[in-house]
Amino acid sequence: MNILVIGATGLIGSHTLAALQRTGHHAIGASRKKPTGALATWKELDIGSLTDAQAWLPHLEGIDAVINCVGIIRESRPNDFQRLHQQMPIALFAACEQVGVSRVVQVSALGSQMHASTAYWRSKGAADADLLQRRLSATVVRPSLVYGDEGASSRVFTMMASLPLTIMPMAHSALVQPIHVDDLADVLVKLLTGTSPAPRELAAVGPRAMTIAAYIEALRAGMAWPPGRVLALPALPARLLARCAELLPASALTLDSLRMLEQSADGSNTAETGPVRAILGRALRRPEDFAGPGQRARAVCAWALPVCRWVIALLWLWTAYASWFGWPHAQSLDWLAQCGLPHAWGEPMLLAASLLDAAIGMTVLIARRAWIWPPQMALVLGYTTIMSLHLPQFWMHPFGPLSKNLPLLALMFVMWRLAANAGKQD
Repeated sequence: MNILVIGATGLIGSHTLAALQRTGHHAIGASRKKPTGALATWKELDIGSLTDAQAWLPHLEGIDAVINCVGIIRESRPNDFQRLHQQMPIALFAACEQVGVSRVVQVSALGSQMHASTAYWRSKGAADADLLQRRLSATVVRPSLVYGDEGASSRVFTMMASLPLTIMPMAHSALVQPIHVDDLADVLVKLLTGTSPAPRELAAVGPRAMTIAAYIEALRAGMAWPPGRVLALPALPARLLARCAELLPASALTLDSLRMLEQSADGSNTAETGPVRAILGRALRRPEDFAGPGQRARAVCAWALPVCRWVIALLWLWTAYASWFGWPHAQSLDWLAQCGLPHAWGEPMLLAASLLDAAIGMTVLIARRAWIWPPQMALVLGYTTIMSLHLPQFWMHPFGPLSKNLPLLALMFVMWRLAANAGKQD
């Protein structure tokens, strides 16, 4: 069976592609760019531009089944929801109908319908309705919250689970029914390749409905963290936070996503697990089994690295301010003279050092590259060496102005190596 997986680089698409390959089917990935090291046959397509059925026809030659896994949680450009969730799938379904593709599966979202309250749900719902009225053997699959180790939302939730105290909008009222991505991928494979009649619509949900706070607690248990607390962020601060978060391109928190959370409080975005279990033929993974102790380090790094970056940046900026404005110049010039600097150079050197510290602090805040860390380590090591030779008494100072450089150097080294590793993964 030749199966085309649209959106094969996303969380659901990549796992479905891998599951199809494991079961011996010829799965073809389709996305804008083939991932490095991918073994599957690939079609590099600008999927967002394929909004006409005729454009899809050449890509469906010899294809027996199609699954559309394309989905975005927020728009990066105006009308992205309409183009990627509605226009592109409708064109794809029309082309499938025209060439006689035997099986089509649409991965939608729980809560999607044509007259929903958010553009995300409406765009998905419009494509769902179009598929269901066509002369195709088709299934619309509506997953609940999907967990995968590499998933963006999953990383946010495991990060929160690593904290003893966290705060979330609708933490104790919004209901979710998380499903593991491997369970979902197995369900999708069976829908694509099974011989028994498949349902027209399927709510792909995990074993039980739970609040967000309970979900975070389940992830804590899986990672072997002690129990913690999850506080509910009140509605007004949550809306203000969502409005501010919309200014960050990578943030999944938007006013629309907050609205979807609010509407899930009545249980309308939960479902019976029987149909999913029947297709899967086994028990669904429990949320307590989603994440294991192996995710602990990454979960901590998700919040610790940004915090460390800000702390180091603020340290440089505060040092710049204190050197020029906060500390008496006379004493600073005396220390520079003890280090062998001519008196005439003292004031310019002090100003230059303050400006350099400020520039480093701003660079740490703005740049997200590995190269920013070695120059800082060299500078701190240089300061430490010069002061050790000419002002050794600072090693014995009770506030530790020199001894504190040792953990700072270690922290910078860790940030450097982690940043270098992240760059290779990108």
